[in-house]
Amino acid sequence: MSATNSNRITYSPWDVLLAGAPDAVTSCWCLFVWMYPLACGNDAVKGVVLMMLMEFILLNATGFFTAIPFMIDLGRSTRIAMLLGLCLVYLLLIAGFALPFHAVWPFFAFGWLAFGKLVWILRNRRVNDNDQMWLMGGWAFSVAAYLGAVGAGVTLNLPALGIVPAIVPSLHMPGGGEWMDTPHKAVAAGVFYFAALALFKWLHAALRRANPDNNRSRLLSRRGE
Repeated sequence: MSATNSNRITYSPWDVLLAGAPDAVTSCWCLFVWMYPLACGNDAVKGVVLMMLMEFILLNATGFFTAIPFMIDLGRSTRIAMLLGLCLVYLLLIAGFALPFHAVWPFFAFGWLAFGKLVWILRNRRVNDNDQMWLMGGWAFSVAAYLGAVGAGVTLNLPALGIVPAIVPSLHMPGGGEWMDTPHKAVAAGVFYFAALALFKWLHAALRRANPDNNRSRLLSRRGE
């Protein structure tokens, strides 16, 4: 992303590609695990299921963590206290999901998310209405995509591909339930969900690249003009 002499923010083809690349890679990984569940060890399927469970918590948290920093009128200390209180609640929820899987990386992922928002408040960063609209709109789309993907995975008669019933006991899935007994549904939901996120981000970046005039206010706000 660069600025032109006419005070426009322009997006290169690489900017567009990179916007959705991480989610596209994650979707492809879920598809690979769906097709070849034992290629990377017996924990690959369990890891994808945990990732989808974690995504539910992070989506919920992101809604609050995105909105609270914009509440400038509340004051810096109040917003920090609100975020720290939310962190405590969500850490307890994450522990409930992560500990049965004997995984610690979800705590680090959540800590990074919280750290980024706290830094945002401490720097008292301000964004314009257009940026805030896209941030909240992106979060709303993520929620809708997650619910749609999970619903499709549960209700549609999806093929098990490589995650056939015969290998499920060897995956050592903790507990019981729909995703634990038929983990291919959770993995399929991951394919659909992250693919939808990638497409949304690519579309957003492509629209910004096609309409550079709409980005001018962002550049001016950064320069303080």
